[in-house]
Amino acid sequence: MIDDESYDRMMAVYENRDGEGVVFQPRIKHWYDVNLAAGTLPEKYIGMYLDEIYDNLDVTPREVWGLSSQGSASTGYLSLQIKEGDGIEVWVKQTHGFFYENKPRNYIVTKYKTPIGAIRQIQRRTEYGTSLYNTEYYLKDLKDIEVYKYILQERKYLWNRLQYEWGLKRFGNILPLRVALPRSPLMWLIVSTMGFKRTVTMLWKHRREMEELMLMLEDEFYKMLKVCRNQSIVEISFGDNMHQDLCSPPLFKKYIIPFYQRVIPKVHAMGMYATSHWDGFVKQLLPLVKETHLDGLECVTPLPQGDVTLEEMQSGMGGMFLRDGIPAILMGPWSNLITLKNHVQTLLKMFYPRIILGISYLLPSNADIERISIVNKICKEFNETL
Repeated sequence: MIDDESYDRMMAVYENRDGEGVVFQPRIKHWYDVNLAAGTLPEKYIGMYLDEIYDNLDVTPREVWGLSSQGSASTGYLSLQIKEGDGIEVWVKQTHGFFYENKPRNYIVTKYKTPIGAIRQIQRRTEYGTSLYNTEYYLKDLKDIEVYKYILQERKYLWNRLQYEWGLKRFGNILPLRVALPRSPLMWLIVSTMGFKRTVTMLWKHRREMEELMLMLEDEFYKMLKVCRNQSIVEISFGDNMHQDLCSPPLFKKYIIPFYQRVIPKVHAMGMYATSHWDGFVKQLLPLVKETHLDGLECVTPLPQGDVTLEEMQSGMGGMFLRDGIPAILMGPWSNLITLKNHVQTLLKMFYPRIILGISYLLPSNADIERISIVNKICKEFNETL
């Protein structure tokens, strides 16, 4: 049975209060999706939905608040609905292989058609069809940018009432409401719409046009926040996928920090908390993160998987809260169990009460699911000492 104190304990983390106890909220959706598709779920979980497995494991659920499109960064979290403008057509086609492939693969081709031109992206499904990655991005040149700007000007956002009410009824007494927003403008371009190489090249060759585009993307967040106003949201989560090899410290200082310094006061003014998803190498960026005024970071990954020690995480984050913190590789059957236990115990001692414990980045598909119960036992023993 899921701990009925999860809600209050998570709120204590947001509000920086002591004494409520630690919450263990691992991401197991990827593990579930892959093993379900591959037919390799442990026998006792066959026939169970994701939330039923969380209940069986006796840990706080995650990525269960409604359904999102497959491969979406917001899958399992409440997200806003997008309404494209009149005169804009969106065509989506699924295809098995292209003519130049020796081994056909599954792709999704998405094309936007507008009165001033069209843009297209191609995404490839991974082996078991549970996630996607880009093989072609929407934005390839200045002409594409003008088309994309037209799309953004006409785009509106709507509150997803049905998904909200569905999740509220099932999980409203367990999970404080978290709404997933896109990546900050620079990471939006790098990860989602332009790709790393083209983004940095275009910034060098066409800085003015690129900075105008990023300001337009920032305006999208103000449109989204307007929709979020007066809703029962606790956390606004930005899906940055921050990595210093994609966003160097100079780029972080020039584009990321100013963006957050302008946006986060608006989040705080609505009585909400702001977090960002940092799942890459971040050793060079952590000393800068407090300047963003973010309240917390999700998925910062310590050694031996990431590039930072727990001490560096604690120093860089200052008073921010951490969600996750257990390197995913420690959840695999190949990793020493004592190492996992020692890491969790040290993590709790160093970061409590500013931590919602989880796995950085998520539970691998070939992990040992029984290690979830081992970590949960450590958490329960820790809470008994408070």
